[in-house]
Amino acid sequence: MNIESSAENPALDVIERHPNKATRKPILFIHGANMSAWCWDEYFMPFFADLGHPTYAINLRGHGKSGGSAMLASNSIADYVNDIQRVIDEIGEPPILIGHSLGGLIIQKYIEKETVPACILMASVPVDGLIPSIIDLALNPTFYMQMNLGELIGTWFSPVDLTRKSIFAGHVNDDVVIRYCAEMQQGSPKALLDTLWLGLPTYKNPFEIPMLALSADEDTFFRPAHIRKTAKAYKADFINMKKMGHTMMIDAHWRESAETIQHWLEKNL
Repeated sequence: MNIESSAENPALDVIERHPNKATRKPILFIHGANMSAWCWDEYFMPFFADLGHPTYAINLRGHGKSGGSAMLASNSIADYVNDIQRVIDEIGEPPILIGHSLGGLIIQKYIEKETVPACILMASVPVDGLIPSIIDLALNPTFYMQMNLGELIGTWFSPVDLTRKSIFAGHVNDDVVIRYCAEMQQGSPKALLDTLWLGLPTYKNPFEIPMLALSADEDTFFRPAHIRKTAKAYKADFINMKKMGHTMMIDAHWRESAETIQHWLEKNL
């Protein structure tokens, strides 16, 4: 799916995987900062398409093959919410939303004004933003400095050992970690600033949408306590995934995350 540019918005690239016969609701996957839609297409999209879900993964503006890279620094959370709406309009019906990290915060903002069948927040930016996580990272100054360099310089500073330590858990093949490093890109400073204050959610699930918040017990960014607090704010179900790191969709135990979501959807929809 390619959504053409307009005077106000850049073109958007959306990866699609469709089942032989659609028997379940569509799913729209939303990536996090420094990433793009490829992370969903590795495992999650084939998994859910095989179950009968039409699946879509957006490259947010300035990411992947979508337009807008020249304006990346000024992209806001509100811009990304707008991107989500444009894709949903093209899909033609409200999909289940699954968002990772910053993608989870984008979902939190989207559902302030719009409703969907269900939402899944995976290792999401918490309801109160990045400040609690920054404090946690600051307690490990060397690691914090390395992560800041990785954020600022992107693919120029993505050693395999640091990336493995920061976002993966358990045994992950080097080629998976190297692929992640190669696909990393700089995020929007404006969007990251939004996660500190101005872009945080104001209304907490006003439409009472069924929600699931997943944390990873080896996540170095957002601790299970942060995600549990987010789940409580939205009256969402909370599950902590064991032996799993921040990138739950491509980690060694990705299937456990996918099956957990599958079982939750079957129970709640």
